[in-house]
Amino acid sequence: MRIRRGFSLLVFLACGSPCLAQAGAAPIARNAVYLELLGNGGLYSVNFERILHDTLALRVGFATWNSPAIFYDGTPPDRFTTVPVTVSYLLGGGERKLELGGGVTFGRATRDRFASDRRNFSFSSLTGIIGYRSQPPGRGYLFRAGVTPFYSFDQGDDAYPDPGFTLSAGVSFGYRF
Repeated sequence: MRIRRGFSLLVFLACGSPCLAQAGAAPIARNAVYLELLGNGGLYSVNFERILHDTLALRVGFATWNSPAIFYDGTPPDRFTTVPVTVSYLLGGGERKLELGGGVTFGRATRDRFASDRRNFSFSSLTGIIGYRSQPPGRGYLFRAGVTPFYSFDQGDDAYPDPGFTLSAGVSFGYRF
């Protein structure tokens, strides 16, 4: 009987203590979903992010919208669908971080300037991220805000958002799990 109690105590001390120590630690939240207004996806985007390492984040998003033009002359709106794909490096410890990253925004657009001139085309633009990020170490909210420049190699109406370099900004709200 003493041997059984001694063995049970030994198992508890060897295995039970680390389990108890882990119970108070916040779980690591490697995934996030968030809504980004403006930013890398255009007008808005819904995004999924995976933290690959403590300082490296991979994100893919999706958005589709009609251009917010004022239709005073009766022309239909332009329609855009975008898929931003980015990689970010997160600098800083704790809840607040500097986010530096880049990637590509892929997309498809329909331009309906005139009923007789409907054009569909695909595009891809380089994009960057320089911003502030606030997130708890475990599960919880995610807030991002920053500058998101674009560079399009396309010319004319096929460029997104415009030919060459375009400065943009964005803000994101979401949840990490």
